[in-house]
Amino acid sequence: MFPGWEWFSVRVDWVHLARGASLCFSVLVIGGLSAPLASRIPLIGPAWLIITAVVAFVAAGYRIGDAAVPRLHGAAAAVAGYLLVLPLVAMATRSLDPVQLGLTTLTAVLMGGLAGHFAGRNRARRQSGG
Repeated sequence: MFPGWEWFSVRVDWVHLARGASLCFSVLVIGGLSAPLASRIPLIGPAWLIITAVVAFVAAGYRIGDAAVPRLHGAAAAVAGYLLVLPLVAMATRSLDPVQLGLTTLTAVLMGGLAGHFAGRNRARRQSGG
């Protein structure tokens, strides 16, 4: 059976999830607004929005606080940050591409979860004194 809301809510640190989602939203907005300038940089320009999204998702996922399951927490924070910016994307483009939506959400889950995993390992190492 699929885990329910109760299962999820006790495994994340809600304060840090909100902070991570807010950081992700801020990075995505600033990265999106600076895209016209960044497009003039030869190597980075074409991939600017992809780089911005990965940085935003990793930054969101790394803020785990006291989460019981850091991977879950990191993925949730990254997806929440992406969901916050989606209305702006929809207004700017006047549409949402389902393929891009799915792939970006998948990237948020993977990058946020990976960042949360490494943050959890660092937290465990600090707590054990090693």
